[in-house]
Formats: sequence, structure tokens, C-alpha cells
Amino acid sequence: MEDSRAVLSMAMGKKTILCVGYLNIDCISIVKRFPKPNEVQTSTMGNWQRGGNAGNNCTVLRNFGADVEFFGVLSASPMISFIQNDMHMRGIKWDNCPKCNEPPPLSSVIVNRKTHVSQVLNCKKSFPYPTLEDFQKLDLSTYGWIHFRGCRADITIEMMKVVDAYNQTHSDKIVISMDFDTELTKNWPLVDYCQYVFFYRSLAKEMGWKSARASCENIDDMLNMRFGINLQRPFFMFLWNMQNFSFMDYDSNYYRTTSYKPKRFVDSLGATEAFVSGFIYAVYVRERTHRIAADFASLIANYKCTKHGFDHLPNILQVPVP
Repeated sequence: MEDSRAVLSMAMGKKTILCVGYLNIDCISIVKRFPKPNEVQTSTMGNWQRGGNAGNNCTVLRNFGADVEFFGVLSASPMISFIQNDMHMRGIKWDNCPKCNEPPPLSSVIVNRKTHVSQVLNCKKSFPYPTLEDFQKLDLSTYGWIHFRGCRADITIEMMKVVDAYNQTHSDKIVISMDFDTELTKNWPLVDYCQYVFFYRSLAKEMGWKSARASCENIDDMLNMRFGINLQRPFFMFLWNMQNFSFMDYDSNYYRTTSYKPKRFVDSLGATEAFVSGFIYAVYVRERTHRIAADFASLIANYKCTKHGFDHLPNILQVPVP
């Protein structure tokens, strides 16, 4: 059996995984119960931490030993220095990120300690996004997988076209994946450039789809109705809830992952990013089949919920001491 060092060393020799998207500060308060209107309540614990989908993907992948880089706009505000220090300490690359003088985006998170339900308030104030020119400065030959967050579709699709053009002329192909949870019509053209796509339940709610299977079947119909030359069909997954991660393979076969129920449920914040990152790790680093990778990702997402944050995730790869 492999020890933990051998497991993590599996990432050696693999090119960098690039995660493109936003990075923000999560201001987390843990309370015994949600406060009533106009009620002042003391939290039992509170902290700031680096958040955002792309930022969390980087944290999970790096915890598994993968070589990973974040690509997004960073704020030059002095209060954001702890984010850069945290990424540096963890070995997450960020040197290619453009910077701006805008204050960093914030998310307020209230976690109910009794029910473990989280309420997230995302700041909708616009924050700069990397430009195509920023992306074109990257040395694509250093990356083996690029994961995009489904935002700013107008810019993201141009970035994907750059990667696609690279793949057309190089033998060392870069895998493209994406996740998004809203605005299917706006983000749909991006699917044409992806090998893997992760959809969220909020998208199904937006579209009026009532179940994970119905959602997969609707996406499958949309893929079959596309017109174009050399359109690739992505492997796609629907992250419905913690006990239902469903997917369709390249032949329109529908599956559900194995359900794993945490022995104790503490915090689900970031569980979807844990799933996406766990799948990428299993497919790219460990070279597992899609079915095994999806089950592993389900296990990781549920294991994430047993504690706050992501630093306990590598423990699941360790061989228990007799």
C-alpha cells in the first residue's frame, strides 16, 4: 500500500493546473442559530479566509500535492497582503496575476452551528477581470489542465480559443474544464471548447429542471442539437446535493456517484469546489477512470464537510496506522 508521501508524489512530473476566476475574502461567523431581525447575537467563532471558487480549487488541489496556479486580478490594497502570503506559504503560484487598486471583493458567511446551514452574502460590486491580453502573456506550454470559472463569458471564450489554437498545433494537449451555476444561455457557447463541464443545482432551478437526471437529459439534448464543425462532446456532471452528484458520459449514459454521508457534519462551505478539484486530481494526476474519479470526488466533498476549511483533506489519502 502507498504511504501519504507516495500518494502526494504522484503529482510529480505533471504540468501545472491553472485555475482562472475570481478570488475574494470570506468573512465567516459561526453562530448557535441565525439571528432574528434586529437581534444582536455573539458568534462562537469568526475568521477571515481566502475564498472564491478558483481560489478554493487551488487550495484543494495544492493540498493533494498538485502543482497549481491561480490566475485572476489581485487587489493591490494592503489589506489583501495576507492572501498573497497564504498562497505563497501553500505553494500556490500567482506571479502572473494582474493587479488593480480596487478594494478586494468580500463575502459574508454565517454558519449555523446547530443545523450546519450556511448563508452566503456575495458582494455584487464589479471587480476587474483578467483581459485577453493578460491571458496571452501566459506560457501555455507549462500547463496540462486549465479550469475556468463560468464568469465573464465574453472574455473567457476568447481565452478558451487561445488554448484551443494551442492544442491544434501542439502534441501536448491542454485539458479545458469549466464550472458555472447561472446564465446557461450566456455561458453555453463556452461548452464547445471544454472536455469537462460541471453544472450546479442553482442552474437547474433557473431553468426549471426538477431533478439531477432531468437536468442531465436536458443538457444532453442541447449538446445533441448543436451545429458546427469538429464540435467535441464534453463529459459533464451535475452537482445536485451532497448525496447526489450525477453525470453523463460521452455516450449519453447517465450515472450517479456513490453516496457518502459524513460521520459528522460541521461545514459545507467549499464542498462543491472540493468535488470539482477532487475530480480533476483523480483524472489528471492519478489517471483514474471517470467513474472512479467521480466517486472519489463525491467522497472528498463529503469528507470536506467534517471540518472547517480544506487542510484536513489530505488525511483521506493517508494509510491508517495499525
